Amino acid sequence: MKLIMEGWRKFIQEGGNVFGGQTASIPREYIEPTLDKYREELGRLFPKKKEVFNSFRYLGSVGKKPMSGDIDLAIDANELFEGGEVTPDQLEKWGIDPDQWQKTFDLFKKRSRTRTDAEIGWRSFLMELAKRFNKDSRMIISNLKKIAPGTMFSLFPQFNEKGEQQDIGVQIDWMVGNVEWLEFAYWSAPPHEEEQYLKGLHRTQLMLSMFSVKGMSYIHTIGIRDKETRELVTNSPKETLKILGELYDGEISNENVSDFYTLHDWLKENASKKDYNAAIGTYLKILDSTKSVKIGDSHCGYIPRDLEDTWIEKQNELELSGKFICKDTNEKIWNHIYSEQGQ
Repeated sequence: MKLIMEGWRKFIQEGGNVFGGQTASIPREYIEPTLDKYREELGRLFPKKKEVFNSFRYLGSVGKKPMSGDIDLAIDANELFEGGEVTPDQLEKWGIDPDQWQKTFDLFKKRSRTRTDAEIGWRSFLMELAKRFNKDSRMIISNLKKIAPGTMFSLFPQFNEKGEQQDIGVQIDWMVGNVEWLEFAYWSAPPHEEEQYLKGLHRTQLMLSMFSVKGMSYIHTIGIRDKETRELVTNSPKETLKILGELYDGEISNENVSDFYTLHDWLKENASKKDYNAAIGTYLKILDSTKSVKIGDSHCGYIPRDLEDTWIEKQNELELSGKFICKDTNEKIWNHIYSEQGQ
């Protein structure tokens, strides 16, 4: 394991993909013991904030299937900082130099055109936190290039039920914000019985598309924003559903947004033909550029079965390439693509 850790640090120093080849899916029974060790290491690094790490909550499909590709964790901003905003006077409890945080803040501020000061403050804090991981921990490594205002990605060894360290890691991601919103935004239903490649993102990206064609942005870590003004509309799940219902002229509940199929059925029933086509067109474009499934060494896209015929019908109109479609995921679309090429 020492060699693996040294390899991770080498990737960090050279600016390569720190997670490439160093992770594997984690068995369900390893998740809790791994997270216990992760909390323990975080408590060692930040002793004055040790209790904060007990508030992590699982997001998405973690623990809902035999194997998970990574571990997504939500933590409420108010748990990290009183009032939910990063302030210099509270940084010292984290062992972070306020002056260094300010330098990082100023650097990000110069580069940012659209971020608010609060968002830049969070990104700067997570950056300083990640630097501490990479400097003082022999177990946690963070990818500094991927840090955003509400997200941080880290690499950590897997541990089995006996607390034994394994010779492979798992990606552990932080999502910081309003936990109620995060659990709603990253919700993933249990695996679909008939579609093994259907994921929570297929539900979420459809919701994103439905808001997008109505002039709003669905931001996983923040909430719903007005595209034009960039003002936060809401980060309340209840209010989000209320707005969605008003936009598409129908009442909508949590049951209607539990997975892709319940949301798609609701959209078909309530939306006008124009609105339905706009939302699905945007949705298919998003999925066309998304690698959502890993099969062996391949990363593939996946189109829900209900929309395969629509994808084929709209391919030219929407300029869909299908470049990430694999035969194992969408054989019908794959055959269409390659039969067209053979003509």
